[in-house]
Amino acid sequence: MSAKLVFVDTSAWIEYLNKTSHPAVKEVEESLMLNTAVTCKIVLAELLQGAKSEKEVELIKDLPSVVKVLEESPVVWQDAGLLANRLRKHGKTISLIDCYLAVLAKENKAAILTLDKHFEVIGNYI
Repeated sequence: MSAKLVFVDTSAWIEYLNKTSHPAVKEVEESLMLNTAVTCKIVLAELLQGAKSEKEVELIKDLPSVVKVLEESPVVWQDAGLLANRLRKHGKTISLIDCYLAVLAKENKAAILTLDKHFEVIGNYI
């Protein structure tokens, strides 16, 4: 049986790239060693948006060579919109991007590694 995929969200990548002492850094390192780390194009774009140096830009641009970048199925955006709608009906306003990330991770049977607490809320509705 293969190890479970770990969808590394933007917040966890930031801790890893900044070499902080946050426990998520160790989890990112372990998932990279086990070749179970995955991400997506939107996360890469978010990382590039926040890059602080050209060196960091190059490091982020190189991530797809060391981590699998998930492709979406035709219904991911539709399911993300429906999830956001369900959340809103329950008084929870979560960004469409984060709903998309949650749906994409679920579709690929990946655990989400994130520092963002609202993914716990999403987990109750997905």
